[in-house]
Amino acid sequence: MRQQDPDNENLLLFLKGDIKAYETIFRAYYEPLCQFSMRYLADPQQSEEVVQELFTTLWEKRASLNISTSLKSYLFGATRNNCLQLIRKQKVRDKYQNEVAAMHQNQHFEDLDVMVELELSEKIQQIIAQLPDQRRKIFMMSRFEGKKYQEIADELGLSVKTIENQMSSALKSLRLALHEYLPLLLFIIWQQYKK
Repeated sequence: MRQQDPDNENLLLFLKGDIKAYETIFRAYYEPLCQFSMRYLADPQQSEEVVQELFTTLWEKRASLNISTSLKSYLFGATRNNCLQLIRKQKVRDKYQNEVAAMHQNQHFEDLDVMVELELSEKIQQIIAQLPDQRRKIFMMSRFEGKKYQEIADELGLSVKTIENQMSSALKSLRLALHEYLPLLLFIIWQQYKK
């Protein structure tokens, strides 16, 4: 007479809610399933968590379980599926974290752009304020009012050559005062180019 498979007996009892049969299954398969899980996850803690979750789900859903294979095949198959599902979730999470990190980095550079722009704007205002009166007026008319040299010359009663000389001196003052900002400006331009 053929001997009954103890797994099948324990499975039938477990499905009926027998806690002792459940404990027997747990003791028999917990360690082998953890070792099997390690092949996929290579992390002892995650491997144990996957197996613990499997046994928790088994107990909670015992009334609705439909195990058509052997208990061993079912447990190892479920463990493999749970490991693969966890790996997929981790890949999605890693991708999301990388995207968030990239967004934060871009935001950091955008914030830096704004800060540098404000600082440069203040510096330029200071330099313009320190220009001699006539030079400042000519510079403002050219750069902020958009007037041509001839228009400025006519309005102020000066020669175009005088306007050119005054603008050249004003721009030289700006270049000298802003030379320390050149590396930062080049860095910002490079960041914009990379996007």
